[in-house]
Amino acid sequence: MGQLTTDSGSTPVVELCQSLEGHHGAVYDLCLGEDGGLISAGGDGLVVAWSKVESPKESPQAFDGRGRALAQCGEPIFSLASVDRSGLFVGTESGAVFTLDPKGEWRQEHRHDGGTYVIARNGTGGADGRWLDLVSGSELTKVEGRIRSVLETENSALKETLIGTSEGRIHSMTSSWVVDAHKGAVRALMHWPGKTAFASAGGDGRIVVWRERPEGPPEPVVSVDAHKGVVYRMQPGPGGQWVATVSRDRSVALWDAKSLELGVRLSRPTHPGHMRSVNALCWVDGHTMATAGDDGRILIWRIHPD
Repeated sequence: MGQLTTDSGSTPVVELCQSLEGHHGAVYDLCLGEDGGLISAGGDGLVVAWSKVESPKESPQAFDGRGRALAQCGEPIFSLASVDRSGLFVGTESGAVFTLDPKGEWRQEHRHDGGTYVIARNGTGGADGRWLDLVSGSELTKVEGRIRSVLETENSALKETLIGTSEGRIHSMTSSWVVDAHKGAVRALMHWPGKTAFASAGGDGRIVVWRERPEGPPEPVVSVDAHKGVVYRMQPGPGGQWVATVSRDRSVALWDAKSLELGVRLSRPTHPGHMRSVNALCWVDGHTMATAGDDGRILIWRIHPD
């Protein structure tokens, strides 16, 4: 079912190898489970597991197309994360957090007023601007505006927790600096591969790369008009060669991590991509990524080696 890009130079060859369909509405988040399977959640309140399948190299299928419902939360789900040894965490529109512990039992608690938008390794963030400890729920900090993205920088030269807000600002929880980053919410934060730098993306459709400094706030070094709409997710591939972004403009883009040049943009009619806003992104491995959006589909893409 796939279509290949065949341009020369730095353009990657990308194949759409599978479409997973089972949600009754928009898909808002994706993550990998501990078993390597894919987990999705969205506006229908469903948490769905898609098992990874072993298939011949010539077969494009990566996941069992028969998704298995893990839970029905009864309200839209905005965020999702599988955390080592702690279980699966699900954040909802009302501000609840559902947790599937390693024993297979679900529990629910109210965390945030107005919605739980972010779940990360160490905490949850919501519409109330509160950043809470993942396990205990105790408040770690509070910022102005809604928390829309978080970067926990344990692998960085600087030990920071960065919070992106609906006000377009990035807050350092550790060093207390604040920078104006985007016109519109800061929807994604990530370490830039191979650099002492991080990147942000947001409501203005831009990617900004920031140089970290030992003292004081970071400084912007590169800014790129990446999409014609909100950038909802941005993630580096496991090999560090490509950075992927997804957007309200219905496209998926791959960026060269060394040059920040556009490698390829996956969108209709050139590619068999999403028909509506693309909200979620998850790298499966160094050559495979999953994207999902308002069309209710999860698309599995394979990036072929040069």
